[in-house]
Amino acid sequence: MHWPFFQTTGATSHMRPGYQEILENAGLEVEYVLDFLSELKSTEETRKLWRAWSGFLEHYVKAVSAMRRATAQGKSKSWSDSLLHQQRNDAILQYAYQARDHASHVFEGKREANPRSVSLGGMISVAGNSSVSLSNNFKIGPDGIVHKIPDGVLKTENGRYAGGTIPKNAVEEHQHFLVLKDVETRSGVWPIPNPETHPEKRAIEIAEHVASWLEARLHEVKKLAAAEKK
Repeated sequence: MHWPFFQTTGATSHMRPGYQEILENAGLEVEYVLDFLSELKSTEETRKLWRAWSGFLEHYVKAVSAMRRATAQGKSKSWSDSLLHQQRNDAILQYAYQARDHASHVFEGKREANPRSVSLGGMISVAGNSSVSLSNNFKIGPDGIVHKIPDGVLKTENGRYAGGTIPKNAVEEHQHFLVLKDVETRSGVWPIPNPETHPEKRAIEIAEHVASWLEARLHEVKKLAAAEKK
């Protein structure tokens, strides 16, 4: 997605006093966002997925708040208003904002994460550390044809294929992922903005979109700050 770029030439912005320090902190918040995005993509422990997601959301909101605080008066206010307008009117940005607000106030909700697993024939799923013997299993395809599922032993370690008599090319491996849900707050219900995306990839897709938007906005506000010094 491409967002409009706001020109900064022709006039100084007259930002809030102390804006330089605020923008330095905004830059740090964006860096933290990128750090948590990296962790969300690379963490080996399923239980750490929610930690990465929560950290990502928290610093996303702080980055926006810092950029708005630096620009919320004078000639730069139009840029600040446009930043808020984009956040409110982009389904992904708004979902991430509401998800953070919801997480900060509600502690009863279940934080679900699907562990890594391997599946066989699209119907038998094995996770954790297992050694499973399979025989005489069949599935009926959408064309009505009956398909035999391979017999043998399937071994897994931490949800990954670890051998056995069933060959690796007969199984499908699945990454662990966060189970995202619609977010309900006092102001309404905020549905998952990318339901067409496979559940394994939803959180990362949302996080990448938010991070890209933040980096672009940070670049813009730095140009405003450069104009301020002239």
